Amino acid sequence: MRVQQGHYLVLLVTLFSAACQHSFTRQDALTAIEHHETIRRLLEPDSERVAHETVADCRAIYSTNRDTAEMAGDSAWILLSGARWMDLADVDAPSDRRQKKHCRAILTSIADKAAFHEAQDASKSPWISYWTVETAHAKAEVSGFPDDSNRSDSAVADFELTQERTPIGEILHRPTWSEESARLFSTTQTGHFRRYDDGWRLESFDQKR
Repeated sequence: MRVQQGHYLVLLVTLFSAACQHSFTRQDALTAIEHHETIRRLLEPDSERVAHETVADCRAIYSTNRDTAEMAGDSAWILLSGARWMDLADVDAPSDRRQKKHCRAILTSIADKAAFHEAQDASKSPWISYWTVETAHAKAEVSGFPDDSNRSDSAVADFELTQERTPIGEILHRPTWSEESARLFSTTQTGHFRRYDDGWRLESFDQKR
C-alpha cells in the first residue's frame, strides 16, 4: 500500500512539475514583448505632419532654400500632388492687401480623406494648419519556442517584428529605418523571459542564431 502511495505521490509531483514548466503561453510571450520599453516604441504607429495651409504662395515649395520650402509645405505636397491625392490653391488675404497670397492644400477625390487628421493646435508648426497622417503600422508575432527551454520561472521564445507602410506612407516614402530598426524588423529575435509576481517580463533579446 505504501509503495502504491509512493508511486502516486511521484506521479503527482511529476504532473505538477510538467504543468509549471508549460505555463508559459504564446499570449504570455506576446504581452511581455509588447510591454518591453524598446519594442513598445517600435510598435507605436509612425506618423508625419502634412501642411494644410501655409503663409507662403504655392510656388515656394520648389524653393532651393530648405526653410522657405518647409514653410510652404515642403516635399510632402510635391509627392502627394504627384500621386494626384492633392491640389494646391493660392488664397488671397481678404482683409489686408499688404499680405501676400498664401497656399492651401485641397484633397482630391481619389485621396483617402480618412487618413488625414486635422491637428488641433498648429502654433508649434511653421504652418497655419496641418494634418497628421499615419505612415506605418508595426506588430510583433511569436514564431516558436525552442525545445526544453521553459522552466517554472524562466522561458525562451522566438519572435519577429514587422512593419507595413500605409498607402500614404508609400507615397511619402516614410518611415525610414535607422540601422538598429532595420536589424530588428528584418531578423528573428530570441527573447529571454522571467516570471515575476505580476506576470512574465522580457528580460533581454538578441538575434536568433
